[in-house]
Amino acid sequence: MSDYLLIHGAWHGAWCWDALAQDLRAAGHTVTAIDLPGLGADQTPLDTISLQTWTDRVVKALHDSPRPQILVGHSMGGMVITTALDALPEKVASVVYLCAFLPQDGESLYALATRPEGAATQIIQEATPDGLCVTVAPMVAMQGFYGCCRVGDALAAASRLQPLPVRPVLDTVSLGNPAAAAVPRHYIECTEDRAIPVALQRFMASRVPGIRVQSLKTDHSPFLSLREELAAALQNQL
Repeated sequence: MSDYLLIHGAWHGAWCWDALAQDLRAAGHTVTAIDLPGLGADQTPLDTISLQTWTDRVVKALHDSPRPQILVGHSMGGMVITTALDALPEKVASVVYLCAFLPQDGESLYALATRPEGAATQIIQEATPDGLCVTVAPMVAMQGFYGCCRVGDALAAASRLQPLPVRPVLDTVSLGNPAAAAVPRHYIECTEDRAIPVALQRFMASRVPGIRVQSLKTDHSPFLSLREELAAALQNQL
């Protein structure tokens, strides 16, 4: 059996993994899902949060785990699992990018999201009055994140989205640990994704030698829209 550490994406929290985590646990696996600082139930002040803040939270979870983890990052979480892997590769059995950003050294999420391959995104963001965060309107989320989900699931998820701190989106990653290159990497692309278009997903994965790519025909939220298939894909990652 395997051990999974699940890292959510932008505007979400650990809650988005609840149903999938239950499925994986029922299959005998150990599953941990954490809130990144400032999101979910975490109350870290938004003006103190950076990409390093998020990385430190994941590194602590890895350090505290008794065994190496399958580190899964959804969407923005791909940035964080990349930096956490670089920091503590000995505690990572493999990394899985779930329709996620996959940066190279020196890149930011913003730089990747604004590439031509991502031009078809339907996610329109609005800045909060204090300029610290960006938000996504519920109807935008319904279409961009949850287009293949049941309406009830989509409505429930959209109602739980929170403001996203801007600074981690602009921060660049600093990578250079050679030991990280030996950890197996996997990419699960979602072909109907309206948030991170599949063209951008494929561009990012194409730059990583030896990465294993699987496809799911669904939206940006397969933990809601295609749970059974996603659980099967995640159990095939070692």
